[in-house]
This record gives sequence, structure tokens and C-alpha cells, in this order.
Amino acid sequence: MMRSLGERWATDNTFKPVFVDREEDVSLVTRKLYELHKNRKQLKGQSSSLNYRLTVPFAPHMFGSGKTTFCVNYLELIRRFSETSIASFASNSSKKEFLDKLKTSNLLYVDLRDLEQTDPEERSLEWAIYYLMVKNACSRIGVPVMRKRQAFETVEMEPSNLVALLRDKLNIPTNQYLLVVFDEIGALDESYGEFDFERTQDGEVFPYNDFFGIVRRLCKQDNVFFIVVGKSEGLRIKNSVTVEPRVLLHFISLSPLSSSNIVEFLEKSHLEEQFHYRVCDILCSSSFSVDELAEALLECTGGVPGLVTRAVNMLLNYVQTRGQSFRSKDECLSCMNEDGFQRICAEPFIQHISTSDEDKKTEFGILLMMALFHIPFKLYDELNSECYLFDAVNEMGLYRYPIDQDTFQVLIPKVFVGNFEHLSSLSLLEQILLGSLKLEPVDCFFSSKCRVFEGIVAIRLILMLSSKVRNEFRELLCQLSAVFKEMKLPIREPSPLDYMRSVGVSESRSESNKKRKTYGSNEWNKNIQEALYFDRVYIPVDTNSRSPDIIFKLQSPVDSKVLIVGVACKGRWNSERIGWSDIIEEAEKFLVPVSNQVLSNAPDKNHCMLIVVGTKLSFNVASELGDQSRCYSSGMSIESESFTIPSNCELVILCERDVEMLIDKEILNGLERAFSSTDRPLFGDFGPDLLRRARHSFLSWQ
Repeated sequence: MMRSLGERWATDNTFKPVFVDREEDVSLVTRKLYELHKNRKQLKGQSSSLNYRLTVPFAPHMFGSGKTTFCVNYLELIRRFSETSIASFASNSSKKEFLDKLKTSNLLYVDLRDLEQTDPEERSLEWAIYYLMVKNACSRIGVPVMRKRQAFETVEMEPSNLVALLRDKLNIPTNQYLLVVFDEIGALDESYGEFDFERTQDGEVFPYNDFFGIVRRLCKQDNVFFIVVGKSEGLRIKNSVTVEPRVLLHFISLSPLSSSNIVEFLEKSHLEEQFHYRVCDILCSSSFSVDELAEALLECTGGVPGLVTRAVNMLLNYVQTRGQSFRSKDECLSCMNEDGFQRICAEPFIQHISTSDEDKKTEFGILLMMALFHIPFKLYDELNSECYLFDAVNEMGLYRYPIDQDTFQVLIPKVFVGNFEHLSSLSLLEQILLGSLKLEPVDCFFSSKCRVFEGIVAIRLILMLSSKVRNEFRELLCQLSAVFKEMKLPIREPSPLDYMRSVGVSESRSESNKKRKTYGSNEWNKNIQEALYFDRVYIPVDTNSRSPDIIFKLQSPVDSKVLIVGVACKGRWNSERIGWSDIIEEAEKFLVPVSNQVLSNAPDKNHCMLIVVGTKLSFNVASELGDQSRCYSSGMSIESESFTIPSNCELVILCERDVEMLIDKEILNGLERAFSSTDRPLFGDFGPDLLRRARHSFLSWQ
């Protein structure tokens, strides 16, 4: 039935999605299940070695990461990858025999949302879990479910009796593997008043300790394995579950899908009732390829599987309503960027974040900075004394992108950003960060290194340019440069959509020949005229040999005079200092080509400035500056390097004292500690106090 255009963002399930990717996750889970198989005698106390801690694969991810889909398809995935990615696992006869038996496992899926009190052991969590497993086994084979009292009389409170009954109901022999999936573990968050949990000496209860204790006892039974998944507010990795000596949870990464994964998803999924119509055939056209559609979906959803599936459903509903496929990537992205699309797409997944109290606002601000500046974090990095960062990301309703098994980045899908922008009580800083994330190309997130130094400088510049109150740094630039003083400042009220846009260093793949405007080339006239807008501050995706780290342009209020400003962030975090050769190198790659290609066309109207923000100047540079910032105007020479400032250009070198004024001395010291041994420091190298101080210093400039 045709829907009106007013219902174009309907979410009806119109296609049958296929399951793609997850090779690394399958490999991890298979290895951890084998560890249990190999060490079960230790677990049962039948071995002289008792060092083994029960290994349980666990996925505590947010909605939409594909937890349930992964688990129910795990056995199929093993069969799919057994000849490819996990073939290397079966390196000996023991592992090969295990893998062969695992392929023929019987899988029992248990949704803990169905957990309820039982009769007569109504307050026993263990008995309630036993009964739920028996109930699901009966439902699986289509036989009447045993009454609670009948089950209680049939199954004594012993793991061996339960496993024997499950095997009998499912008609599986004792030598066949039984794989139990516990889903929606977060249901235990609501169970505090329903069951009698073990209490600590101070009266506290930890339902998850009780739950994993039950799992541990069941794992002593031969040929039984468990996977546990589900979002939980109560199960934090900082609580005693993960540090108690008997259970070790191994996190299943469930990475977002890549562009190639999404292409496979689009090509193999088909309409619900018309199997010969692939999803890509409906959405794409001769001028809009499946690769471009995958890129657009990745840009919008961050590759989170649940968001990808929902977005595809909405696009299919829209296309089928209007009776026409998309003609270009821009048209498709335009639809996905609409407020209505983003609100409806994110609705089942997004958490309603309260930013009313200062602690939550601070945490949210830190996570936004980590996402924008690409600061990775480790599994056990602490945000504060009560919470790991891993937990904070969960509780804020965000996602994690795994760099490796124990290292992650904060991922905020753009459909989430659009919803977060409507939160009440957001500071100007949070608005700028959210707007920046919304404009940042997704390839920047997946490829760029940590850019915290450039990011801090850029936000300082945004606040400095837009502030309506007295600003020492802006006054300093006005004193150094007569041209800068002529510019229209402050710029208009800062809109987060106008700032910090990262510009790609290479052209995006496109069959429609639409090229991303980029600073990755030396075509400066085209770059500045077509890609650089007034009142925007840009950061290129990656540092490169063709552009400064930050670039923006200003306009005079009385005439059409334009000032193009580049900023070179020269961080020195060891004994090496910034010499004249470093400064001239930056000037030659920016001032010289801009002067030749842009300024020469309108010498009376166009000017260019390069600001060098250096953390450690060499002694000869500092000596020539006289320990104060200096502006070298066109025609002036730096004799030691035989370099003359080009026409209509200025080179501003900030002394270390003024860099400290711009950035804050304590923040600089923290950056130096973090970058002293690596060019990609982790959150733990910075520490939460440094990012809190950075946030506080930003707020003080508003």
C-alpha cells in the first residue's frame, strides 16, 4: 500500500537483512570456549593445577551493536569461517576435534527478560534460571512446558540434573556440545527485590556475582558452554564481577561495520517477500552506486549494525513511496541529514542523557572531546574513582570502536549527534564539539591519529574569534598585525555547524565524479575560493606536507579585504626544539603558494597570515624574538634562512609565554607528558584531570 510523503520516514520492516562480517569476534569466542574445554578438569578440581579462571565470552554493548544476532548466528558463522579465518585455530588434532564438534553443537537461547520467580523456591535466582532454561528447551521442541512445581520435583537443585534434563528434552547425546546463550543480562538490574542474593558484610548485593556463580557451577558439567550478552546499567567492569578470582569475562568487540561490510550487506539482503529484488537494486541507480550508498550509510550511522539496518529500512520505505531510486550520494545524504530521519532512526537506540548536573555534563564533555580528538582508551582506564571509561561510554549511550582487543575509541554516530544537539543546558563548548562531530568526515574518525593539540588550539581560536568580551589573545594579534586589527571581530555568534570541519586530504571515491574539496593539493586558489568559508575554522584530516594544521579566513567590515589565516601547531614534547628551519618549512608550504596563486590576483584585497604556535622554541629563535611574540611582514627577511616574507603575507611567531596564555601552562605540561614517548597517546597518558582542566579552561573563555 502506498504511503503519503508525510510518512516517508516509516520504519516498516521491508527487507530481510543478512549477517556479515564478525570474523574476529567468531575467532575470539571460539578460542575462549576452547579454553573452557581444555581446562574443565581444573574447574572441577580434578587437576593438580588450579590456576584456571572460568572464561566467559561477554558482550556488554549498547543497543544495535548486533549482540543477539551474533549469538543466534554463531554456529552458522563458525561453519562459514572454518575454512578461512578460523582455519588457523585448528592447528593441532585437539583443536580440530573441538572445532568439528562445536560446528554440530545444539544452541539453546535464553532471554533473561523472561526470568520470574518460581514456586516453591520463589526467591532463588538459581532455580529461576534453571526453570527458564527448561522452559525454553520445551518451547524449542514444541512440547508442553513443565509446570514450575513439576519441574521443581523433577530436577533437584543440582547442575548435573539440569543438564541431563536439557539433553533429554533436546534429544542430544552426552558427547554433543550444548551451547547456551544468555541474552538481555540487563534484566538483572530490575531484579533486586525479587530474589535472595548473597550479601556482603556491609549488606550490599551484587546480582551479577550470583549469576556468574551459577554459570560457573554449570560449566563444571562436561560439554556445556556459555555466551553472555546484553546491555546492563548495573554490570560495570569496575564492580567485583571482573575482579573476583573465579570468573574472567572476555569482551566480544562487535566492531562497527566497514564500508566493504555494508556493501556486502546491501548486495546480499533482499526484500522480505520478493527474494529476487536486492536492497541495492531498489536504492541505487545508474548514477548512484552501491559503494556510494555504503559510504553514505557509514557516514550517517558509524557502521553500527542496528542503525544501518534501521536506516536501510527507512530509505526503502521512502524510495518505494516515491517510486524512484536515489540519483546521487548527495541526495541520499541529504535525506539522512534531515532532523526527522535522524530522530526516528536513533529513537530505539539513543539514551536520554541528563546534562542537568555538573558531573554528567563534565563526563559528556570529556567523551565528546575524546571522540573529536581521537583519543583512544584502554579497557581499564578510570574516568573517576567509581567508574571506568568503558562503563561511562555505555551509560552515556555511546559506542566504542575497538582498535585492538583492549583499546577503543569513542564512537558517536551522526544520527545520535543530531539528537544530542537538542539537549537542554548544553554549554557553548558542547555545542561546538557536537557540531564539529556532525561535520567531520567518517574516514577521519577511522584513520586519523590523536589530534588533541591541534583540537585545543582550534577551539581556543573559535572562542577567541567569537568572544564579545575582552580577550588578551585577540588583542595580542591586533597589536602584532595591523591587517588582523582591520578584520571584523568578533565574528558572528558561533554556530557549531560552522566550526572545526575536518577536510579530507584525498578525494573520496565516487562514480558520479563529485570530488571532495580538499587541502590535500596545492591548488590554493581553488581551495580558498571554493572550500574555505568565512567564519569557519578547519582542521585537515591528517597532518601533511601541503597545508597548515588549522586554517580559516576573515573579512574586513568596511571593504572586501580578506585575511587568510593558517596556524602551524608545532608540538615539541622532548629535547628537540623548534628551529628556524621548521618555521620556514611551514611558511614555504603555505605562504609562498598562497601568495603566488591567490594574493597576486587581488593584491589590494587579499592578505595571508601564518601563525606558528610552538611549544618549545630553539634558543636562537627565542633570542631573536627577544622572548616576545613577533610579526614578520611582507618584504622582511629571516637572514639565517635566506627567506623573505612574500607580498601581502605575514608570519606571526608566538613566544612560549603567549602560547601558555593561549593554551594554559598546566595543559601544556600534561600534553608534554602524554606525547613524550608516543605520537598516539592514550587516555591514560593524558588522565581525566587534564581533560577536565581543558574543558574548564574552554568554558572560562566563553
